[in-house]
Amino acid sequence: MNLDSKDTARILSEFASKLTYDQIPQEAIETVRMYIADYYAACFAGIKVNRKFNEAMLGIVQGMSGVGDTSVFELDHKLPVENAAFMNAVYAHGADMDDGNRKAMGHVAAHVMSAVFALAESLGDKSWEDVLTAIMIGYEVYNRVGAMAQPGLVHRGFHSTGTAGAVACGAACAKLMGLDADGIYDALGIAAIQASGLIIIAESGQSCKPLNPANAAKTGIISAKLAASGVNGPDLPLESKKGWFQAMTDEVHYEMLEGLGQVFTICESYLKPYPSCRHTHCGIEAAIHIRDEMQEKRLGTQDIKSLKLYIYDNAIQIAGKIKIPKTPDNAKFSIHYSLAVAMATGNYTLDDLEKEPTDEVREIVEKIELIPDAKMEDTASGIRGSMLVAEFEDGSSIERTVLLPKGDAANPFSWDDMRRKLVACMQGFAHEPDALAEKIRALEFSKQYSGIKELLE
Repeated sequence: MNLDSKDTARILSEFASKLTYDQIPQEAIETVRMYIADYYAACFAGIKVNRKFNEAMLGIVQGMSGVGDTSVFELDHKLPVENAAFMNAVYAHGADMDDGNRKAMGHVAAHVMSAVFALAESLGDKSWEDVLTAIMIGYEVYNRVGAMAQPGLVHRGFHSTGTAGAVACGAACAKLMGLDADGIYDALGIAAIQASGLIIIAESGQSCKPLNPANAAKTGIISAKLAASGVNGPDLPLESKKGWFQAMTDEVHYEMLEGLGQVFTICESYLKPYPSCRHTHCGIEAAIHIRDEMQEKRLGTQDIKSLKLYIYDNAIQIAGKIKIPKTPDNAKFSIHYSLAVAMATGNYTLDDLEKEPTDEVREIVEKIELIPDAKMEDTASGIRGSMLVAEFEDGSSIERTVLLPKGDAANPFSWDDMRRKLVACMQGFAHEPDALAEKIRALEFSKQYSGIKELLE
């Protein structure tokens, strides 16, 4: 790749330094409001689902922590800011219910919001407007840098949530600290040299997947603090011959920088109604639709002869290898299991991650065939869909295609959808999900920011 004449980090740093809250379109402000609610839902879901990893990780983090000034979800004392951001990011990604971006092929709030919320509480003098502006910078940097490197990044085995996430958090935290363009450039570069995260955790060891956004969040804060102290990062951190792009991908798509400052990519991101890898969602929705039609025709799952799911190859590589999950972590990355549960029950929920598969579900799984189909993916438009064909013993069939699942920008959540998600994710906690939703909807962003627990009180 010939990247010598370009400096994406400089372009992004200049943009970040100049962006003010008043310049952010109202559509993006209302979108981030919804995404804040989703972040809380994802954190509570992650606390419930990934318990073994959470307990081990919290013990390690607390062992490394002294007296702190920053809140952690469901912890009665505070931790140092970097460690608080790390733990909240662990929770945010623990159930795989956090938001994401199709073009960047990864998740955003788990690292960006965890880092910005923690740092803002620690600094103590920031308004919600400051917080939202920094979050917006994080989304722009992550979504654009991640998309510029795909699909080469994932094909090399990297997870953009961790790798592009570190870069995004460095820029977002530097913005929150009030650094100028040079300072943001340094923070972004210092974060880039620490960027890490492998996508192998989609195949096995899934409980460890939250380490990627957690490290990104912690890296972002440390990098911004270093830059604020006058430490310089590398020149050309992304385009250098030994830089981020050369390490992470085979081709850089500079067209993903188009519209910077006019188009805010949070409005092109997605929310997740199901606690599983996004690659499973179109299959789940197609199964639910077919199940509804089967009921109208008085057909049951015992009448199914075969289920053929036509889906893009990347989905099969990431989530098509586990048929019957042995752990809740496996269940988040199984197209077969999630589709079978949806066909049997009409939904796929947090509870399904921990349930023993029923005989009905096991029988359905054996009838599923995954068929690679390049038509189900369009990189330019971000479409990653599937077509499910159910063939029955009587010779009839039902077909359903879902190109954009619920939560996509073209098929968006309503606040009623978000309330349902909050209720499901916060069940068992001493907080009122409807009250949280209303507080976020009514939040005046000109007020002082005081920490993640402010909205739960």
